[in-house]
Amino acid sequence: MSPSANGRTGQFSPFKFGLFGGLGVLLAWVIFLSLDTLRDTLIVIAIASLLAIGLDPAVSFLARRGLRRGVCVAIVMLSLLAALAGAVFAIIPPIVNEVSTFVVSIPTLLEDLQQNQTIKNLDAKFGLIDQVKNSSLFQNPSDAAGGIVTAGFTVAGIVFDLAVVLILTLYFLSGFHDIKKAAYRLAPGSKRARVSELGDVILKQMGGYLGGAFLIALQAGLVAGIFASIVGLPYPWAIALGAFVLDFVPVVGPIVVGISMMLIGFTQSLTIGIIAAAFYLCQHLFEAYWLYPRVMKRAVNISTGAVVVAIVIGSALLGVTGALLAVPVAAAIQLIVREVVFPLQEEA
Repeated sequence: MSPSANGRTGQFSPFKFGLFGGLGVLLAWVIFLSLDTLRDTLIVIAIASLLAIGLDPAVSFLARRGLRRGVCVAIVMLSLLAALAGAVFAIIPPIVNEVSTFVVSIPTLLEDLQQNQTIKNLDAKFGLIDQVKNSSLFQNPSDAAGGIVTAGFTVAGIVFDLAVVLILTLYFLSGFHDIKKAAYRLAPGSKRARVSELGDVILKQMGGYLGGAFLIALQAGLVAGIFASIVGLPYPWAIALGAFVLDFVPVVGPIVVGISMMLIGFTQSLTIGIIAAAFYLCQHLFEAYWLYPRVMKRAVNISTGAVVVAIVIGSALLGVTGALLAVPVAAAIQLIVREVVFPLQEEA
């Protein structure tokens, strides 16, 4: 029994409690299923939002020079499209050419490997050469063709998602300040100034994250291009551009670059392929465990350990996209904890 608002006593009803409790659980389950269904769409929106935040400083820089914001947005987006198109046309033809050359040269490479004494000993114990020769690539060309078709659909899906991201980025960038003001108005009036202040700091840190990622990617492109020129790999400019573009994707991007350089090296000689693989392994370890955490610590004011932990957790939750969004999200959480949670704890 408990007193009601009008002074009368009310009786606890297990039926009502169970009914509303069950409805609450059902509503939570429906929300979960809806978010899980929209996960890919939400990820695309998040990437477009992050890209718009990163490009807004460039738009603001041009706007301060007296240009209208619409013109500034057009200049920035056209520059981005030109850079992407140039990278694609510089990278794709060499990749197609070298992969075709490598596939054709596989029998010759196998024959060369059979002449190596170490490979002979390993082949005698494990039958490596026979396993490669009996694989579906040689015995069932139709399976390989099916894999090519599947890869084609995957590439088409990536291109479609990229187009959606660019379109959303254009809209977000055009109305960036209006969207930001509308978001701040959702906060209570008494706390709106503080929310706006913290929001501006978070957006600045996200822009700093993209600036840091640009510097790291530029480093990766220069290192890959110089190494390709020194060891005599073909298409050094394409390799440099590919490393620069793919390095924006944490974890997976550098691995793809390293495998590509190794395969291109194998088309020249076995020694160059091994050297390329070893070199890019060292480069990846240097970038992932030394350069990346330190640059991000300066760019977004987040500790080195938090950067590594954020990337690991983001990769486990959402794969490549999670790794891409992990650092700015972790920086925002760290800022909120430092500026909001800790002061409340001190006052309690």
